[in-house]
Amino acid sequence: MEKLRIIGFSKLTPLEDALDKLYSIIQVISAEEIEIKDALNRILADDIISEKDIPHFDRSAMDGYAIKAKDSFGASPKNPKKVKLVGIIEIGEFTKLEINKGEAVRISTGALVPENSDAVIKIEDTEIENDLINLYTSLVPGKNISMRGEDIKKGTHVLSKGTELKAEHIALLTSLGFNKIKVRIKPKISIFSSGDELLEPGDNLKPGKIYNSNTPMISALVNLYGGVVLRGETVKDNKDAIKKILLETEKDSNVIIFTGGTSVGTKDYLPEIINELGKVLTHGIAMRPGSPVLLGLINNTLIFCLPGTPVAAYVSFLKIAGPAIRKRLGCSILDPRIEVAAIINKDVPVSGLGILHYLRVKVEKDKNNFIANPIKLKGSGVISSLTTSDGIIEIPPNQEGLKKGETVIVKLFPK
Repeated sequence: MEKLRIIGFSKLTPLEDALDKLYSIIQVISAEEIEIKDALNRILADDIISEKDIPHFDRSAMDGYAIKAKDSFGASPKNPKKVKLVGIIEIGEFTKLEINKGEAVRISTGALVPENSDAVIKIEDTEIENDLINLYTSLVPGKNISMRGEDIKKGTHVLSKGTELKAEHIALLTSLGFNKIKVRIKPKISIFSSGDELLEPGDNLKPGKIYNSNTPMISALVNLYGGVVLRGETVKDNKDAIKKILLETEKDSNVIIFTGGTSVGTKDYLPEIINELGKVLTHGIAMRPGSPVLLGLINNTLIFCLPGTPVAAYVSFLKIAGPAIRKRLGCSILDPRIEVAAIINKDVPVSGLGILHYLRVKVEKDKNNFIANPIKLKGSGVISSLTTSDGIIEIPPNQEGLKKGETVIVKLFPK
């Protein structure tokens, strides 16, 4: 057991290499059909090609009068042109009404434009006396008409598979007539925190013990990244108990996430157990915080063993487990975090080259720029450093640190 642990950390794997190995074995999960009203934040399983024009008829873009544009040529407030009112069309009505030279139809925004009309004059550019309308401005053909197919033409590729569906996508799909849509099934994920020191919220706090904050934190992140939590539990540092849980859980879980038990301590049993039950893909990644991360596979179930300290667990999820879940979902964007450019407001040295460092920062806005205020480079157990910061700067392995005034990219925490 001790030999395996030493091997696991004899060389730290660059993050990109670890992710390449991980992504090469991930297969996209199957799809299901759901009602469009339930599709928010789900991942689209198929490309969407429009089978119709949107709008599928010429419609008025204004409240006004549908006319022949020629009848308005030369019109001005001092030289109005006159047309005769011959009907009214309200939105939602179908009509075969046609207009001839010198005629007009009162029309509402969004209503079907009558045959033979090619413009709509705004109501405020007219005056009506009995059934005669004075036109006070000249229009060109097509003015104030939303033409058939102006928004989307039939045969247009409108959405790509892998799109995370938001309110605007749901509106578009509904406008195309979809009431059901195929999306990726949410991966089933089991979450465990290991440690004899862990208590559940509500238990009496005792010396040497701490409350288990990792399981609820990782559960919340799993939901943000598109998974569904099957179970979230605390386990003791007992090899047989951990082995039993893994054997039972891998049968119904697509992903298993552990926090704790993956470093080189005397009770860190996970590397040995996973090596016995399946395969260790990577153990030890050149990143800080998060170097004890272990990536494994038991049958077809992905195993992520994240550090037990909360900040390291959080960062490791954002960089590794979260994107892997989205890879399983076939997402076109694996890392959904928003990036902002900011100016770092102090020098930040790093402890050594060859390691990818993550710096927590608070982002503030001055007159012209975003300013990144460093919160913490070290201290992966300081949970408050997450709540007082807005995001993370990644300092590359070959960089000695950051210089005050340097422009940096801040990846904001997911919401």
